[in-house]
Amino acid sequence: MTAAALIACHMNAPYGPVLDEKAVWDSLREGKLSAASETANAILGAMFCEVEPELIVSCALEIKVPVAQAHRLYHDTLAHGFMRCPAWEQAAEVLA
Repeated sequence: MTAAALIACHMNAPYGPVLDEKAVWDSLREGKLSAASETANAILGAMFCEVEPELIVSCALEIKVPVAQAHRLYHDTLAHGFMRCPAWEQAAEVLA
């Protein structure tokens, strides 16, 4: 199972199969919420608070996306009104 599949599975737990690994990959590659639907983007927007930073970094590295691009996605989630995530911010600082 890929890191993106693990993230999608975790994020879908309360909702059912809304988010898929492609949405996670696309969003990391684009550095912005890029799921196929607003509902999926709304679920994915909480990823940085719901998922361990190590798993997000693993996912980015699996698809050869720099951590800085994942951090752009994080900033996009903030622009969409999602909560700050101190664990991600600390991890991104260390990896920058």
